[in-house]
Amino acid sequence: MRTPPMLLILAYHRAGFGRYNNPVPVLRSHFEHLKRNFHLVVPGEPLRPYQLNVCMAFDDAFADFYAHVFPLLEEFSIRAVLGVSTAFILESTGRSMEERLSTPEEHAKKWDRFWMKAPFCTWEELDVMAASGLIQIASHSHLHRDMTDPEVDIAMEAVESRSLLEKRLKCHVSTFVYPFGKVNAAAHRVVRRNYAFAMRLGSALNFGWSSWKQPLCRVQADGVPDISRYLSPGRLMLPGLKCMANVLRAGLGKWDQIQFPIRVSGKRKS
Repeated sequence: MRTPPMLLILAYHRAGFGRYNNPVPVLRSHFEHLKRNFHLVVPGEPLRPYQLNVCMAFDDAFADFYAHVFPLLEEFSIRAVLGVSTAFILESTGRSMEERLSTPEEHAKKWDRFWMKAPFCTWEELDVMAASGLIQIASHSHLHRDMTDPEVDIAMEAVESRSLLEKRLKCHVSTFVYPFGKVNAAAHRVVRRNYAFAMRLGSALNFGWSSWKQPLCRVQADGVPDISRYLSPGRLMLPGLKCMANVLRAGLGKWDQIQFPIRVSGKRKS
């Protein structure tokens, strides 16, 4: 029987110092190692059998992605996914990049702050990156709400964000990235009607791109100084076992009842 292709999706957030960041030199070392050793893909691209395929997915679209990550992707000719929460995107800004990057993350989504400081990529910047062919734009919801919260309008978060992205950037949006990595069956039923691919956290590998029965799992890559050790065969054994456990739970219709936490240095993030 043919072995299905294995897929590792790495979850990244910011370029810099602090929680859930990788400094730019560390990101450069990640890109160098991944480019040299793995088949790099974005959702929907063919996967190679008998080897590990790797997808890089960045959340939130902070301005540092445009300032630091996008130039690295251009330098290494690497494609990546960028999850955008559309409520926080301004058309353009006259603020300096230094000022935009200095906005604390805990303040970035406050209405008075993001209008004043523009801590996220602007529509103009997203337009440039989408047109480059290197960035596959994904929805990260509209308001970056927990999709498992019964008070959240799941349809609005999923559908409105996609409509805005496609209308403004003139690109097809096929992937939804769950905010905080959290999802349940009710949310996923709505998302899978509108997207070909969906991603959560889960500390597991995946058998191919299918996210019909359950969302694709991502492995946290923030705060990883040495990606070569992080992706060594020994370290990947546990995500591989969790992948098989996920397949079993999906077959039983219970994939959303138990979720494996992602922890890097005792912290969790999405």
